[in-house]
Amino acid sequence: MGIQKIQKQPKEFSHFPKAHYCFYTLHNQSAVYGTAALAEHPDFFEVHLELTRWSPKICRCLQEDSKWLRYYAQKKGKQRIVAIRQETGAIDPRWPKFTRLMGFSKHAIVQTALLEVQE
Repeated sequence: MGIQKIQKQPKEFSHFPKAHYCFYTLHNQSAVYGTAALAEHPDFFEVHLELTRWSPKICRCLQEDSKWLRYYAQKKGKQRIVAIRQETGAIDPRWPKFTRLMGFSKHAIVQTALLEVQE
């Protein structure tokens, strides 16, 4: 397991405001398996995750990553961590099962709409 903060904004999160998010690579002994974006709010962390590889071993790494994130949030005095997934179509039925593996619960559906101020 490895979590490394990076300065360069990953292309997966290019639409996120850089000043509001910190970006991380997630890796194991083999290679990078994903990227994450983390935003700090007054009483919680907002986390976004993009995986580039998947396997049972990576699932175990993610479970360890979530322990680190929980510890980090507790250290910063946060009450919760909110995982957010953006969908541009049908809801992915695998999302609740996947997030439960990391210890998340109280799943909800959130819909958003974007209105660009300047085009």
